[in-house]
Amino acid sequence: MSTKKQLNKLPDYFNKTIALLLSLLIFIVPLFFGLNMNSLDIQKFACFHVLLIIILWFWIAGIVFSGEIRLNWNPLCWAVLVYVAVNIAATVCSVNPWVSFLGFYGHHEGLLSLISYVLIFFITINFIDRAKIPWVLSAITLSCVVAGAYGVIQRLGLDPVKWELFNSGRCPSTFGNPIGFGNYLSFGIIAGFCLYLFSLANKPISQPAPKKKKMATISSTATPNQNFKYIYPIFLILMYIGFCTSQTRSAYLGLFGGLVLICGLFWKAFLKKEVLVIAGIIFIITLGFNLNPETSIFLRFQQAANEMITKATQPKEKIEGQLSESLPSAGPARFFIWKSVYRIVKANPILGTGLDTLGIVYPQYKSIESARAEGAYAVAASAHNELLDIAVSSGLTGILSYLCLLVFLCILWIKTYRTFPDQRLYLCAMGGGIIAHLIQNQLSPTGVTDSCPFWVMMGLIVSSAANEPRVIKLNWLNDWLIKIIVMSAAIVGGIAFLICMVIRPCIADFNYEQGTLLQGNTEMEQQAIYRFERAVKYNPHEIQYLREVAAFYINKAQANPQKETLDTTIKRAQTLIRFNPHDSVGHCIIGASYYLLSKIQEASLEQALAPYQQAIKVDPLNPDPHNCLGLVYLEMKDYKGAVKEFKDALKSDISYSVALNNLHRTYLEEGKIEEAIAAYKELLKINQAIGSVPLREKLVDAYLRLSRQIEARKECEAIKRLDPGNLVIKQVIG
Repeated sequence: MSTKKQLNKLPDYFNKTIALLLSLLIFIVPLFFGLNMNSLDIQKFACFHVLLIIILWFWIAGIVFSGEIRLNWNPLCWAVLVYVAVNIAATVCSVNPWVSFLGFYGHHEGLLSLISYVLIFFITINFIDRAKIPWVLSAITLSCVVAGAYGVIQRLGLDPVKWELFNSGRCPSTFGNPIGFGNYLSFGIIAGFCLYLFSLANKPISQPAPKKKKMATISSTATPNQNFKYIYPIFLILMYIGFCTSQTRSAYLGLFGGLVLICGLFWKAFLKKEVLVIAGIIFIITLGFNLNPETSIFLRFQQAANEMITKATQPKEKIEGQLSESLPSAGPARFFIWKSVYRIVKANPILGTGLDTLGIVYPQYKSIESARAEGAYAVAASAHNELLDIAVSSGLTGILSYLCLLVFLCILWIKTYRTFPDQRLYLCAMGGGIIAHLIQNQLSPTGVTDSCPFWVMMGLIVSSAANEPRVIKLNWLNDWLIKIIVMSAAIVGGIAFLICMVIRPCIADFNYEQGTLLQGNTEMEQQAIYRFERAVKYNPHEIQYLREVAAFYINKAQANPQKETLDTTIKRAQTLIRFNPHDSVGHCIIGASYYLLSKIQEASLEQALAPYQQAIKVDPLNPDPHNCLGLVYLEMKDYKGAVKEFKDALKSDISYSVALNNLHRTYLEEGKIEEAIAAYKELLKINQAIGSVPLREKLVDAYLRLSRQIEARKECEAIKRLDPGNLVIKQVIG
């Protein structure tokens, strides 16, 4: 074979390689994890982007050597591009464009991620034809089988890895959290079930077709191996057991929605004895898990329903008091998150606050109910609702473009389903997976492990409908010098991307993880700050790392106030605020630095006021800046200002003992004990439960100072009911 003929065959080899690499990406990214980094998402995105860059290199090489672009296109592609354009505009207008581009730490759903998903979408429609669709569905299924098996291993207590969010009831598998695990397995169960139906097709299984059409059959352009009919049941059962170990409510709802589509269109297939046997086994597995209260999903649904009923029937004050004590599930907290998110959308209706910036702006708009329900320091990186996340990220414009995309997708799916009878069960796998994704993402956060298959399945629907691709000749690529230049530019650009967006963030997060492990050990203090500084060096724009460095220095300065240390602390905090002006921690650290400088006569106490006030502006319900500002007022003998700030701190966290002690101290210094009693009674209306015990203790002290023994004893009895072992009541009553 001549060299010219071999070169002509290269584009075909590249196309096959891209299809294999795409299947590998789909298979391995959900399973990939390491033990030496803090953020699992960074690791998964690193794996994702490495494979994506390799695929793009092969794509560019195919274009260069063939001298043409073969492009499949569909009106849905325009809807996708419009959605991307809206998100680009939202990123440009973002409250923090850098975070909007890269994503919030631990979430990483910024513009870079969206562009990566869209590239996967276009790679799918251009390199996965109808014959290769089973490859992709099999890759998803096999990935879920491995993940499900690992979840079972965790459930049996045989996993050597200790996951942060693992407990005996809910297993995270390779995802770091059970929500992502359960949501991803819904894709695999639906895809695996459809592939299993194909494996049963010894003879066509007919199902009703549209009028004036021939009877549709379950068949495939690539006939499945009949031996798979013995393997798929094992896969399905293993995936479902793993699915049950996740105990994720949203995933159950999504899986049910996806199976409804398949059952509605291919109900006759469900009557086959093989399917009925599997259904019986799955029923027994479901029953077994739900008989155990620790793993019962029905109990979790019942708990959520009871909380909704409580919210609808009880007075608001009583609900807040109950929720502030404990949140056994995320259900009620989501209602308060959604209420806060509504306030953000109302304030930023057109283009939102920018992609993945909810974690930045949420504290500024957080409602008092949310602060008391979740905790005063809680930050929501996700609204646990896809539409609300989009509304925050890109406003109503983003919502409209996304809904238009889904409408175009639905129309294309229906049209393709009617036009290509031999693809119908594959289309049900894709449609069922997308339905599952859409349902479960209205109740849970999204991530790379479920966003990637969502965009891939959208691409597969386009591939199912595709005809001959459009060929665009690039005659200017006939020159070998230009070929070399283009390939060199692609390689250099890809390597630069990998260094900046993969290698450096991974090194940074590795150092951050090492720093957190060393933190708190006084003997390893220098090693810890060295690791944190290196994390900032390799990823200088990451807010989480900048915050940790500034916090380290202020803690060091509090132990031993030195001007040099405090100047360094202020410099680090100013860097943090420069990248995130909404960071209340950074403002608090600057305020604390000036407060400490005033103690060593290196600054005036008044300089601490402005930073604390700015911290309150960006996070009004955080009790720390209120308490710190109150202390400054107290030292300035501004008792009125001090009382206000201490009260504000307690309104969002009634059990915040530091602010309570400072408030009590302020009243005692003023000699206004009667006012203290009135204030404590007013604060008690917030929460009558055990969180009110410290407040009641101060009330007892105030009564005793006024020799009001009877009222003091009544409060002691109330404390005794809430906290029988309380030492204060033993001393008073004794």
